[in-house]
Parts: sequence; structure tokens; C-alpha cells
Amino acid sequence: MPPANHDQGPATKTGIGILGGSFNPPHRTHLRLARTALLHLPIREVRAIPAGDHPHKRALDMAPAKDRLAMCRLQFAGEPGVVVDDREVRRQGPSFTVDTLAELAAEHPHCPLFFLIGSDNLPLLPTWRDVHGIFARCTVVTWPRAGHPIDRAQVDALPLHPDERASLLAHVLPLAADAIAASDLRRRWQQGERELPELLPAVRDYLAAHGLYR
Repeated sequence: MPPANHDQGPATKTGIGILGGSFNPPHRTHLRLARTALLHLPIREVRAIPAGDHPHKRALDMAPAKDRLAMCRLQFAGEPGVVVDDREVRRQGPSFTVDTLAELAAEHPHCPLFFLIGSDNLPLLPTWRDVHGIFARCTVVTWPRAGHPIDRAQVDALPLHPDERASLLAHVLPLAADAIAASDLRRRWQQGERELPELLPAVRDYLAAHGLYR
């Protein structure tokens, strides 16, 4: 399938990329993903948006929202083109992607929105709140995860509209399949590993200072 490759000059980069998720914790893949999106999509910035009350990941090892937000700010500090957006942490109640997209569309009515999703989440996408509203408000761009190939048979099996499935196949970031999993990082941290190369030093220091994932 053709990758999402919209390399264009600065004048045509008017869109906004949305990198949501739990960031539990943020790691180097998030940084690589933001840089790749800025390079290949017609966007002027990436919004890193940590979830508040994540409806799909209410787990005992979920760090408090304020800590995940703080780690995101450390992760992307000084990174050109990346803005950490705290709207979902401030929002009361469950945090739904469609609500965030509606807010961003209202705030930036002339900016196309590009929502980044890992291929491991594609099977769950049809279960998200108002999935058709998500597609109506943005272009969904998939990034490859190891063990979760993006192929036509998989996408065609999703209970989505034909044009939505076609859009998914047409918009894939040219990124090597990534195998880093936050759950594995949490497990290794809990087992006493402290020099995790997948984490930036500032994030490792924050984990240690605040006693997270013990």
C-alpha cells in the first residue's frame, strides 16, 4: 500500500498532527513518531495530548494524569514543532478522541487535522466513541507496530465505511515497525531496571523521583 508521504514546502504545511495516548510513560518512539509525522505530513505542528481518564486503559498501573502530563513536557521539551496539549487532562470525565477533534476543529477551522494511531489499535478503532465522527473531522494516519501488520485484508475486515477503509490504507507513515511497549517498560522498571534506553534521562529521573510504577 502507498505510505503517507506528503513532503511539501513550509507554505503548504498548514495542518495539525494529533499524537494522543496514555503516555504511560512517554518513550523514544513517541519522539521518533512526532519527527516522522512532521517530515512526511502536511502539518506545521504535532500536538502531544496525554489522555486524562482513558476509557480503554483504566488499569492499576496507570500513572496519575498530572504525572503523565509532566513526563510528556519533559519528553518533548525543546523539540521543534511539538506542542504538549493538556486539554484531556483538564477535561472532566472520560476522555474521547472525537471530543478532542471537535474542539481542535472549532479552534482551527481552516487547519486539516491528522490523527496518529498505532496499527495495534486498528482492530479497536471501530469501537471508539463516534468513530465515523472521527473520520469526518480528520485524516487517520497509521504508524506500524511490530506484530501488527497493516494490510488490505485486515483493514477490509473492519466494520467501517468503504471510504474510511480506503483512507486508512492510503495513509500510513513510512516508519519501521516499532516494538517498544509501555507495558514492558513499566514491568522492567518494577523489576528494578533503571537504565532503560527507551526512556529519555529526564523521564527516568522523574519516575525515580516520584516513585511511579513501583
